[in-house]
Amino acid sequence: MTGQARQCAAVPPPALDLLDQARRILVLTHHNPDGDALGSTRGLALTLAASGRRADLALTGSWTQSLSFLLADLPVIDFPDDFSAYDLVALLDCHCLSRVERAGLKALPPGLPMLVIDHHPLSAEEKAEAHWLHEPAASSTGELVWLLLSAWGQNPPREAAEALLLAIASDTGFFSQNNTTAGALRAAADLVERGGRLETVHRHLRADLTLKRLKLKGRALDSLKLHLGGRLAVMTVTPADFSAAGADMTDTEDLVELGRALAGVSLSALIKDDGRGLIRVSLRSREPVSASALAGLFGGGGHRAAAAYNDHLAATVEEAAANLLARAESFL
Repeated sequence: MTGQARQCAAVPPPALDLLDQARRILVLTHHNPDGDALGSTRGLALTLAASGRRADLALTGSWTQSLSFLLADLPVIDFPDDFSAYDLVALLDCHCLSRVERAGLKALPPGLPMLVIDHHPLSAEEKAEAHWLHEPAASSTGELVWLLLSAWGQNPPREAAEALLLAIASDTGFFSQNNTTAGALRAAADLVERGGRLETVHRHLRADLTLKRLKLKGRALDSLKLHLGGRLAVMTVTPADFSAAGADMTDTEDLVELGRALAGVSLSALIKDDGRGLIRVSLRSREPVSASALAGLFGGGGHRAAAAYNDHLAATVEEAAANLLARAESFL
């Protein structure tokens, strides 16, 4: 590792020391991981393995089928009850263990260090006791993992570079959103130079869709309604929609973007009910509307332009839509 890499201002030296000393690492991310979470996890795990370390992955929830390839050839394990085999835990794309949504997981055993790598704004909830690489101005956790690996002096394998490229592309709307900063583009260029292929990333994120996902997209579009003078687009998917399309909750990934694509829409919402008793709402916004601030009113969070929450006060999508409308007007 070069002295110049050690001096990278955005990467705290203790984070590099932890990686130097660790030999077996447990990598965690948030419940229902998305493209940034899974891409970052793969990029870090493959690079750790290439450096002679072992990285195990423990995941909770579900994810879209099109991203399952990111787990290929990785040691994905059942969630451990005993952490004694590990000398480091890396928590990616979230800032507290509660986001992992693992029953009984509130804190790590004393003496086991944790490295948090995250770009989400910190909320009022308790954050993890950990060493931090936290930068809300970063486009994605993938960008931060690349920054960390660069400062550590590690050259990721081609598959790791491509996974990190996908993570950045996923959280920037394939480089179309206002979080596509110069830093994000520089990171993407670095990863392309190291073998990441944008055409492959595009295929995984935007093409090669399943028929069931296309059918669910059609039903979501059929439900679209405009409110507040056309500034708010609301779509719903119900148990009947999931059944008719042969789809599940993982097939809703990015459907909320359809509403934001409409001219005049500042906020798009997708309200999802798969019949399991929990109403979930995804939000996408355009400036100056903050999706994360609105989601925060319901106990959720995310990014300024992309956020989500669970509506625990609603039993149906109609009730969730009414609750959203009552709060959204002051934002629009």
